[in-house]
Amino acid sequence: MTRRRTCRSAVDATIKAMRDAGRLEEVDQAQVTTAQALADAVDAAPGVASLWREFQSALVALRHIGEGAPDDSLASLLDKLRAPVHDGTETREENPRT
Repeated sequence: MTRRRTCRSAVDATIKAMRDAGRLEEVDQAQVTTAQALADAVDAAPGVASLWREFQSALVALRHIGEGAPDDSLASLLDKLRAPVHDGTETREENPRT
């Protein structure tokens, strides 16, 4: 028999991954608890649309914790990849045909 994945187990997996990545600290515990409580509520009453809306909002807020932090290596890598490539050794003249 296959075990049904619950919202709570999904939230707990997200929290674990975020902790492992260093994105969650003790100061974030209120947001963690909110997401877990709403996940439990959705699991208990999956037909209540307002609970789903609140749960999704809490999940989005949870996932944004730690984004853009100075030590966020993924964000730093993406910024470097987006940077214009120029080594400063050559200058490009304007194209006279344009």
